[in-house]
Amino acid sequence: MSRAVFVVFERRDLTNFANHPRMAFDGRINIIEIDDETRTVVFDLYRKKKISGTKLGPILGMSDLITPFKMACEIAGLYPGDKTNKYMEAGNVLEPKIRAYVRKNASEMLAPMLGLEKGSQVIIEEPVEKEKCGYDHFHDNKMFGGLVDGYIAYGGKRQAILEIKTSHDREKWLDSEGNVTIVPPSYIMQAGLYAELSNLDTIVFAVGFLQDDDYDRPAFWVPTPENTVLIKMDKPDMTKPMADAEQWYHDYIEAGETPAWTDADAELVKWLKSYKPDNKKRR
Repeated sequence: MSRAVFVVFERRDLTNFANHPRMAFDGRINIIEIDDETRTVVFDLYRKKKISGTKLGPILGMSDLITPFKMACEIAGLYPGDKTNKYMEAGNVLEPKIRAYVRKNASEMLAPMLGLEKGSQVIIEEPVEKEKCGYDHFHDNKMFGGLVDGYIAYGGKRQAILEIKTSHDREKWLDSEGNVTIVPPSYIMQAGLYAELSNLDTIVFAVGFLQDDDYDRPAFWVPTPENTVLIKMDKPDMTKPMADAEQWYHDYIEAGETPAWTDADAELVKWLKSYKPDNKKRR
């Protein structure tokens, strides 16, 4: 059987192209070939990107929205990521609002679940702005990084990670008794990674639940005890997930070949194949 290969272009020095101040960089120029038989993409790795908390779940196959193939394309710089949608926009708008709500009510809402006396002082630390930290709060780790939503401190030191989420699907967070206690696995991996990197053992999720029409005007949504829930959990053992993700990184990103795409990746593969630079060369 002949091997079906879609060859994109030859290897080349991309330094000048990538640094050109007036030229938009299209990461597809790093593609060497797209193999329809193995359903993989071979690429040159122009710049290494770290594994952040949002990437960890998809790498481990825990995301309903992002496959390991799509995540490999993002990390390799071949794909810039999905376009921002109303759910992402609402999350960005409401993160500081939810953090401020938790801060204002920290002693009342957090003290009991943290095992503190009612009225104990609990502080919510604001994270360093992403523009001021190079979009990474963990520069001391070469493989893993990301941006923390906040820290919870009491007794004179940081004690827990604060992870903020918004959701329009309250049902998936409900346990068998109808209480909001079930956190999606990819979110647990995200917060667990940040807790591990911060040397903390406790995670608190602050989840804001929106109605469909709230996404049209997220700035008008107001956190209340009815629509905002806190969930405390112990940090999971991150030894195996982090080891598996690091091995995945070596096997695919550093090796310059993606994992196999799935049917869910059809549109992305079509987009990757559509790249036709003016100076394209055939082997």
